[in-house]
Amino acid sequence: MDGLRKWLTFSKGERVAIISILAAIVVLVLVNLLRPTRVTLDEATLHNLDSLLALRQSALEEQQQNQAKQEIPELQPFPFNPNTMTEEEGLRMGLTERQVRNILNYRDKGGKFYSKSDLAKLYTISDEDFAQLEPFIVLPEVARKDYQKPATETKQNPEYKEEKKAPKAVPVVDLNTVDSTTLVELPQIGGYTASRIVAYREKLGGYICKEQLLEVKGMDTERYNTAAPYINIGEASVRKIDVNRADFKTLVNHPYLNYNQVKRIFNQREKRGMIKDWDQLKALIEEEEPVNPYFENYVKF
Repeated sequence: MDGLRKWLTFSKGERVAIISILAAIVVLVLVNLLRPTRVTLDEATLHNLDSLLALRQSALEEQQQNQAKQEIPELQPFPFNPNTMTEEEGLRMGLTERQVRNILNYRDKGGKFYSKSDLAKLYTISDEDFAQLEPFIVLPEVARKDYQKPATETKQNPEYKEEKKAPKAVPVVDLNTVDSTTLVELPQIGGYTASRIVAYREKLGGYICKEQLLEVKGMDTERYNTAAPYINIGEASVRKIDVNRADFKTLVNHPYLNYNQVKRIFNQREKRGMIKDWDQLKALIEEEEPVNPYFENYVKF
């Protein structure tokens, strides 16, 4: 019994150490119990985070586009002759230094502008720029001396045979498969417009009718009416968007949806449930502005 008492008897220093250790253990236990429960990122939280990131990215892209538009000088044309136009006149009309230099270099190398359309052939003059400049181009009769045939090849020579070139046939194209290189062979379709037609097709997910070309930037009614007889729509199906599963960026990049409409779609999905049909979607997104009548062909549920 004395031996057991000996083992259970502690000195003052040992008692202090034991009490300190027990107190530390109690503190650790209390801290662990009172610490807030660790939040795990469930699927819904990750989905909301993805939406917020997409919202921020979309806002940044919109800001960059607005800045780019502001940096492009607006043309203020006045009557001019591209064969005699000076650098100062070109800049005063709003042409860029690169465009003016291109015109002057063309003239310095012996080139002449015989018709208004010759100006559009310069690679620095876009279809939109030419559309603004064309009414102001003044071209007095310019003799095509560089293209006159020598006297030995005139019609006075009995051995002369006039060469007649057959006009190049205009191809009929499938709007959903044609490339920009073939599109420029259509009347009134330049390189810039052809590139925009193809780019808009990718954004849409395919054309369902050729009238959608009027939505392409730079395509006016006159150009459309001239090119339309040579355009068909093939049987290729359009790429549809699942409005209940597509992410924010996919929806906001579609030409028929804007930022606020996509926000309403996401609010519906996250707070009220899935969108069931076209009528529900139409009622949801047309609160701000009318829905494009073609949009129904690009969605699924």
